[in-house]
Formats: sequence, structure tokens, C-alpha cells
Amino acid sequence: MRFSPEVKPASRLDLSRAYTADVARSLRRLAFKNVRRTHDVVDSEYNSGEWDRVLTQRGWLSGRTLEDFLIGQNASSRLAKVDGRIVRITTRDYYQYRIGALSELIGRHADEATSLLELGAGYGYNLFSLSLDQRWERLRGFDIAPNGIEAGRQIASHFGLDGRVSFDRIDLTDAGDPHFSELAGGTVFTYFCIEQIPYAVEAVIENIIRAKPARVVNIEPGVDMLKLSRPRDLTSRIYIRSMDYQTRLFKLLDMLDAQGRIRVLARERMEFAPTLHNDGLLYVWEPR
Repeated sequence: MRFSPEVKPASRLDLSRAYTADVARSLRRLAFKNVRRTHDVVDSEYNSGEWDRVLTQRGWLSGRTLEDFLIGQNASSRLAKVDGRIVRITTRDYYQYRIGALSELIGRHADEATSLLELGAGYGYNLFSLSLDQRWERLRGFDIAPNGIEAGRQIASHFGLDGRVSFDRIDLTDAGDPHFSELAGGTVFTYFCIEQIPYAVEAVIENIIRAKPARVVNIEPGVDMLKLSRPRDLTSRIYIRSMDYQTRLFKLLDMLDAQGRIRVLARERMEFAPTLHNDGLLYVWEPR
């Protein structure tokens, strides 16, 4: 049963302050940092940054259970998107809610699959969340970051999940990467992964199509469904631009669908997000 958190609707003052601060940060990035999402930038943010901290801190050792580790102990209040609404919620409650929301979302779009492959899995936060649902018999994560892969393997071992949750390396931009062969016939998903390689979107999708998965679920940032008359959507668009995230994926998938190379099965906006600007879109498709 999915956890139903205690939430309070965000007040107009809350939203006004949050949107103003978010847009100001994004505009500063645009004006002064001029981020370009190169390999070195992504490596410093993730492999040498976030995943290195996860591996070094080994926070999973202090959690009584896997769920405790995933949820954490942060009781501070935040604005987040829950069931399509912007609400005030504790950080802990949001991440407890997210476990069920993610499993329900992926399950709804995975047909009858009982195994999943995640591209750009990092240390496996999504896969470990999904592992709490016994539907998923095999969960396989691929990433290019060594620290993420190593952390994922250690977490799986610590919680006795070695035989069910596994990790390996893949370079999504390299058509010759041998691990693409594991996608054949499988159900594949990405979760804010292709956002990191905006200059290789077409190549990555071609590599995935050639690998012949049965179904692909892409959950990524995009501007395609944003309505700029809404402050939240405007905030998301400026944020995406300031971070140099991709904006071409969904137009590309629609074009491939029109050409008859793939079949798009579903398009929708995400119903949950940890911040005002992490507002993803979901496309489900299969190669023809």
C-alpha cells in the first residue's frame, strides 16, 4: 500500500518566495557560470561529487533497514510535488511517499515485466526503492560512474540483495559498448539520465533502438508540456536552460514515431518531484 503523507497546500506567499528565489538562482547561473554539460562537468557533479560522497559516507550502514536508508531522517519542511500538487511536506515523508509512487508509475508502464534495467542508475536509489516491491525479481543498473557502481554493489551486498539488484558499467554514447546487448528484449528505463548528455541525445536513442529492448520508459526534464503562463512551468524552463539539460529528447521520439521507427505508447507529466523545478516528463515507447 502506498504511503499517504501529511501535507499542507503551499500558500501563495510560499510559492511566490520559492519561485522568485529559484528563478534568481537560475538567472545567476546563466549570467555568470554559463554551464555547459560536458563530460568533465557531469563527472565532477556525480562520480567525483555526489556518488563519491555516498561511497565515502556509507550511510547505508546506519540504516536499520533498506527503507530507513532510502528515506533518511531529515524532518525539515520543503515544497514538493505530490500527486500533481505543490505542497509543504517533510523531506522524510516525501521520500517515503516517493518509494510507492515510483513503483506504481513504473509498474503501470512496464506491462507484465518482472525485471527492469535502468540506464544511468547512479548508486541505484531508484532500483533499491523498486526492490521493496516484490513484483520486481531482477533489477539491473548501468552507469558510467565507477563510484556510483561501487556504492550500489556495496549497498546491495549489505542488504542481502546481491542476487536481485546488480550494477555494471555502460557508456551510452558508445555504440560498441558490449553491455547494450543486455537490453535486448528487456524493459528499460531512464530517470533524469539523458538530461546529462544533451549533445548526444540522438546517438544515445539510436544505440538503444539498435539494442532492441521490448519497451523503454524515459523520465526526463523537458519543455514540451510546459505552459509558460504558469509560474511553476516558467521556473522549470529557466532552470533547465541554466543547467544546460537536454530539451530535444521528446521531439526526437515524436519524430521517430511519425517515421514509424518506434511506437510511442504514453506521454504524461510526472505527478511527483522533490522541488519546484525537478518537473519531469514521461514517454513510453517501443522499437518497431
